[in-house]
Amino acid sequence: MAQERLLDPTGEKEHTVDVTLAPRLRSLRGLTVGLVENTKTNAALLLTEVAKELQRAHGLRSWVVYTKSYFGTPVEESLIQKILHNCDFAVAGIGD
Repeated sequence: MAQERLLDPTGEKEHTVDVTLAPRLRSLRGLTVGLVENTKTNAALLLTEVAKELQRAHGLRSWVVYTKSYFGTPVEESLIQKILHNCDFAVAGIGD
């Protein structure tokens, strides 16, 4: 099977981005998820429902919603650092 080529959706070609996947979590039980919403309509609602289902089905401890400043730009480094400090993993989603 041929590997797919990953494209940088930000259009920034002058820097290299590490695209190594994080190791798969063995369990979500007792973990906190950071939900990254992009300010589009219903994004926070969608992500909150995902978190509720993860809590119900997999024992997720809690979740924190983080909001990007603008849907068309990458997540700010300061927000990434908050997520890394406060959460065990993150889920990003869109609305509309």
